Formats: sequence, structure tokens, C-alpha cells
Amino acid sequence: MGSTGEPDRKRRHFSSISPTAATAAKKQPLFPSSSSEDKKLDVAVLQYQNQKLVQQLQAQKVEYSVLENKFHQLKEKQKSYNDTLVVVNKSWERLVGDMETLSACTSGSTHGHEDLEGSHVLDDGASCPTEEDFLSRLMETGATERCSGCVSPIVTEEHIQTRQVAARNTTRNIISSINGIWSVNDKLATTLLMTLSKHELGQHLQKTTNGLRADVKNLRVAIDDLHLRHRVLADRVRNHRDIYAKNKAEHKRLLEELSTAVAELEESNSKLAILKAQRDGVQGAPILFRNLGNKHAGGDKVGDKQKELQDMESTFNELKELVSSRLVEIKSLHEGRIEILNKLANLQNTLVDVKSIRSSKVFLLLAEQLEKSKSEMDQCRTSLEKLQVERDNYIWREKEMNVKVDTIDVYQRISAFSESRVIELQRELQKLADKRIQLESKIEEASREAGRKEIISEFKALVASLPKDMETMQSQLSKYKESSSGLHSLRAEVQSLSTILHRKANEIESLSGRSSQQLLEIKKLKAVVQDLRESDQELKLILEMYRRESTDTKDVMEFRDMEFKAWARVQSLKFSLDEYNLELRVKEANEAEAEAQHRLATAEAEIADLRQKLDLSGRDICNLTETLKAKHEEGESSIGQSYEDIQTHNQHQLQQITERDDYNIKLVMEGLKARQMQDALRAELQGMYREVQHANLFIDSNNLKLSTIGGSGKQIFYHKDYISLLRIWSEQVGKLMEERWQESVALENAQRRLLDTQRECQQLRQFLGGVQPKLEKSRLDVSELLIEVEKERYNKKRIEEELEALNRKATNLRALTEGSTVLEKLKHELREYRGILKCNICHERQKEVN
Repeated sequence: MGSTGEPDRKRRHFSSISPTAATAAKKQPLFPSSSSEDKKLDVAVLQYQNQKLVQQLQAQKVEYSVLENKFHQLKEKQKSYNDTLVVVNKSWERLVGDMETLSACTSGSTHGHEDLEGSHVLDDGASCPTEEDFLSRLMETGATERCSGCVSPIVTEEHIQTRQVAARNTTRNIISSINGIWSVNDKLATTLLMTLSKHELGQHLQKTTNGLRADVKNLRVAIDDLHLRHRVLADRVRNHRDIYAKNKAEHKRLLEELSTAVAELEESNSKLAILKAQRDGVQGAPILFRNLGNKHAGGDKVGDKQKELQDMESTFNELKELVSSRLVEIKSLHEGRIEILNKLANLQNTLVDVKSIRSSKVFLLLAEQLEKSKSEMDQCRTSLEKLQVERDNYIWREKEMNVKVDTIDVYQRISAFSESRVIELQRELQKLADKRIQLESKIEEASREAGRKEIISEFKALVASLPKDMETMQSQLSKYKESSSGLHSLRAEVQSLSTILHRKANEIESLSGRSSQQLLEIKKLKAVVQDLRESDQELKLILEMYRRESTDTKDVMEFRDMEFKAWARVQSLKFSLDEYNLELRVKEANEAEAEAQHRLATAEAEIADLRQKLDLSGRDICNLTETLKAKHEEGESSIGQSYEDIQTHNQHQLQQITERDDYNIKLVMEGLKARQMQDALRAELQGMYREVQHANLFIDSNNLKLSTIGGSGKQIFYHKDYISLLRIWSEQVGKLMEERWQESVALENAQRRLLDTQRECQQLRQFLGGVQPKLEKSRLDVSELLIEVEKERYNKKRIEEELEALNRKATNLRALTEGSTVLEKLKHELREYRGILKCNICHERQKEVN
């Protein structure tokens, strides 16, 4: 009540031109010319400052209007949400009523089975833990009522207790009916066991189990749908609350900025009023002083200065009009502020009365009972939340295990397929090796034989089949590489799925933690609202007590006197309490400001560390990408070069093989021709030997004849003829011997060539035997290179995924640094503490602590 006088005292600061200021300005002495010029500059500066402040006020007004429009739009949206929540509450109440009626009907029909029900109920009448669990879950499903607390008024404790009792009764009736049904089912089962055979029992049990499984699946699907709808509604309500809180904070911020702008305007107006008063006192004097002091100066300077003064007066009049309009606006705002202060004073008085009521014994007892009941409810809800979290964890674990089992099956199938393929390739390689051994044996056998044409044809067929075998082997290797690449891709997909699962699990855990925190905050707010409502009810009861008191005049006068005295004492105590509370608030505000500054410093340090980490991670990512690109290019170039080298080497070897085959064929043909010539020469030599032998025999016979016959002329003549014939035959024999020697030399040369060709064939076979393992090694090297390339691609994919994850983290960190709610909250708290530290009336000076 005492605070209402303070605004009246401080209204004097806001009046632009008060009579005291005017008299003070008139009584001031005349200033010199230098001080008048300085004041002109001050007036220009103040004009500029006023223009800036006006622009700021207009911008803030525009922002304020935009935020008001947003606030109205959100209110309209909230109305639609409120309507949906009311409908949900009504449907929930109908469902509860239906459950109560149905449970009552079923409980009446199952009173005859109380003997079997005793197995599910404890001796002292309390329900078993399964019943309590079901009851708690049924109370948990009433989340829509909790969500609708922001729209509909919170129900009282008695209403809550009645609802709890009704829910318990319904659950007990349902459990009793279920127990009765179970007992009937047991009896029917015993009778069926006695009557039916084993085969019929099995069929019947299978049918019943199938029906029960279908029912259970349907129930699970329905429960999952309900949980999903409930989560969607809860998310919408949370988003709506967050938006409402943000709009409130922005509204408060704009109000504070308006108050600061108004305070700056008031300061500038007070400075303008002082300067105006000084100028009014100086206006008549300076011209006299100038005339007296500057008699020798010309009249031009005086005219110029008079024009300047006239311009200044016109601008000053315009400023006066602006200042008057602004003062009217400020006065209206000040009046509204005074009304708000009066309301605040009334509220403080009511709060003091509420504090006195709260200190009573009855209120304390009720508060203790409420705290006990709240603690019990919190324990029940925490246990329920833990059970739900455990259930969700079990479900997620089951899903993860199923995914792992599927991945293991895929791996096993891929490994079995690859092993079978490897076994088939090994078999084919063994077959090729056997074929090669057989071909070598055939070649050796053919080399021993006389005919070489078959060997040459087989050798040609082998050489022609070599590229086909190479192509088949390359195709098989390509297929195997494709299967291995598919295996690596499947492994990459499995790893990416596992990472996604881990991320989703972490997100679910964080969301569950947030939901638990928000539930605790909702509980606290509900408790505060319940306390306020209870205090309102107690105040109403006290008012009714005062109204029902006696109405005698004397008693009334005495009570009034006593009341006035008590009221005066209470006011004095209130004043002292207000001062003490102000001191405490100032101290708390100073401490909170220090803590907030410390938090801001720590948050800025953390932000700097995070930015450094981001820069380092970006550099690492760039280095990794460059190394990856270099490795990829090197691998591609090395693979291409090795493949081209192998192909060129193979082509060169094939050309050498074909050339040597042609040369071998030529040598074989030459050897055959030489053998034919040798056979012909041998036949001719044998004929010549026979002829020589005949000639020798003829010579011997002639010699004998000559020895017996005398030396007649005829005999001499014949002897000369024989000698000439012998000479001719001897010459022919010499020629034949020379030809034979030449042919033997040619045969030796042909044999040498054959030996050389055989050696070259053996060398070519050895070379082929050495080339084949080299080819196999080159194929293995190519396959290893391809595997390394695939590994590098897989590593590249992994690094790209890691890069994506790091980019996401970077974006999250940037979002946190740019629009972090923590910094906004800290800034908001700082502004609130500064507002508490400032005076509630003038908003200029800080409060002083005694």
C-alpha cells in the first residue's frame, strides 16, 4: 500500500517543463558566447539521438505487433487442440463407464467361483502384484487426461480418489470374472480329457491354440496402434508448449526493450528541458553583450548571427513539438505502468495473506498428507515408467537379435556358395592339370613314333584351345569377383544397418529421458496449481467466516478499531518484510548474475573447444579424402598397367609359339625329304656294290684266262680293252664314293638339325610348363589386386559414411552454437536479474542494499 505513493513522487521527473525548472532558468545568469555555441552542438547531438531512439521504438513496435499476431495464431491453433483433447477425454470417460458396467455385470455372474479366485488373491484382501500391475497400467493409459491438464481444470483429490477406487473395483471385477472363466475352462478341460481321445484332443488343442494366437496378435496390433496415437498426441502437445514458452520469452524481451527505450527517451527529454531552460535565459543577453563588446565590428556579422539564431529557433520549435508528442505517449505508458504497479502491490498483499494462511497447522497437515500421496504416486509412476522402458528395451533387443540372426544366415549362405564355387574351380583346375599331363604323355608317345603329322595337329589343336581356356578361366574369375564384390557390399550394408540401429537406440534412450524429465516438470506444475487452488479455497472459507460473524454495532466498532490497529501493525510488518525481501532478492540477483556470467564463460569456452574440434575434424576429413583419391588413382593405374602388360606378354608368347611351330613343321618336312633321299642313295649304293662285285669277279676270271692263254696279239688287244673298262668303272666308283660321302655329310647335318629341333621342342615344352604357373600367378595377382580394389572401395564407402556422420555432428553442433537454447536461457535469466536489480518505478537506478 505504501508503494503507490512513490509513483506520484516520481512523476515530476517526466514533466518536460515544470514551473520550478522555468524559474530556475529565469534566475540563471547570462552566459558568454562560447557557452551558447557549445549548447547549440549539444542540441544537435540530442536531436540525432532522439531520431535514433524514435527509429528503434518504431522497429520494436513492429516486432511487437508481429509477435502479437503469432501469439493470436497460436491461440487459435490451441483451441483446435483443446477441442480434440475434450473429445478424447469424453471418449475416455465413456470407455471407463462401459468398463465399470461390464465389470459389474461379469462380477455378478462369477460369484459362484470364489473358491478358485482365492488362489489369485492374498489372505489380507490385497490384490496380487499382477493385479496391481494391470491397475497401474490402466491408470497409465489415462495420459490424455494428463495432457488435457493445460486446457481443462485439474480435478480435485477427492475426484481422483473416487476415480482410483472405481478403477480398482473394475479391475477386481474383471480379474474375478477372468478367474471364473479360467475355472470353467479347467473343468471343461478335465471333462474333455476324460471323454475325448488323444487324436481328437490334439486337434482340438491345435485349433484353440491357433485361435488364441490370432487373438493375441490382434490385441498386440491394437495396443501398438494406441501407443503410436498416444505418442503422436504427446509430441503435438509438447511442441505446442514449447512454442508457447518461446513466444512468452520473446514477449518479455520486447517489453524489457521497450522499457529501456522509454527510459532513454526520458533521459534525453530531461536533458532537452534543461538545455531549453538555459537557452530561454540566454536569448535576450547575448545580443547586448555582442553589441557592447563589438562596437567596432561591422553590421554584417551581427546579421549573419541573427539569421543563424532564427534558424536555430525554428528547429528548436520543431523539436519542441516532437518532444511534446513523445511526452504524451510516455505519460500514457507511465500511467499504464502505474496501474500495473498498483496491481502488483495488491498481489503482494494477497501473497502475504496467503503466507500467513499457509503457516497454519491445518494447512501444514494437509500439505504433509499431500506430499505423502504425491510421493506414493511418483513412486508408482516411476515403477511404471521403468517397466515400460524395460519392455521397450526387451522389444528392441528381440528385434536386434532377429536382425543379427538374419545377417548371420546371409553370411552363412554367401560363405557356403563361395566355398562350393571354390571347390568347383579347384575341380576344374585339377581336370585341366590331368588333361595337360595326358597331352604331355601323348606328345611324348607321339614323339617316339615315326609319324609327326599327328603330333603337329594335336599341338596345333592344343595351341588353338589355349585362348579359349584362358577366356573361360577369365570369365569364371570375373564371376567369382562379382560374387566377392556382392559379399563385400552385403557386409557394408549390414554394418550400415547396425550403425543405424545403434543410432536409433540412442535416440530412443534420449527421447525417453526427455519424456521422463517433462513428466516430472508437469507433476511439479500440477502440484503448484493444486496448492494455489487450495489456498484460494481456504481464503474463500475465511471470507465466509468473517461474513458470518456477529453484526452488533458496538462489537463492530471495537472490532474495527482492533482491525485498524492490527492493519497498521500488519502494514508496518509488511513494509519491513518488503524491504527484507528486496534485500534478499538483490543479493540473490547478484549471486545469480555471477553464476550466469560463470555459466556464460564456461559455455563460450565449450563452444570454442567444439569449434576447434570441428576445424580439426574438417582438416582430417580433407586429408583422408585426398589420400583416398590418390590411392584410388594409383590402384586403377597399377591394375590397368599390369593387365595390359600381361596381355602383351601373352600375345608375344603366343606369337613365338606359332613361329616355332611353323619352324618345327618345316624342319620335320626337311627331315622326311632327307630320309627319302638317304633311302634312294642307299638303294643306288647297293646296286653299285653289286655291279662292282660282278666286275671284280669278271676281272678275276679274265686274269685267270690271261694267265693260261699265251701272248698272242689278240689276247693283248682284249687285255687292253679290259683295262680301259676297269679304269672307267673305277672312275665311276670314285664318283659314287664321293656322292655317298656327300650324302652322309648331308644326313649328319639333317640329324643334327633334328636333334636341335627336338631340343628346341623340349625347351618350348619346358617354357610352356614355366609360363603356365606364371600365368596362374598373374591371374592370382590380378584377383588379389581386384580384391584390394574392392576393399579400398569398401573402405571408401565406410569413410564416406563416417564423413556423413561427422557432417551431421557438425551441423548439430552448429545448430547448437547458433541457436542454442542454453545461451538463450542464460541471456533471458541475465535480463530478468538485471530487471530485478533495477528500480521498479524509474528503471534507471539500481536498488541499494542496506
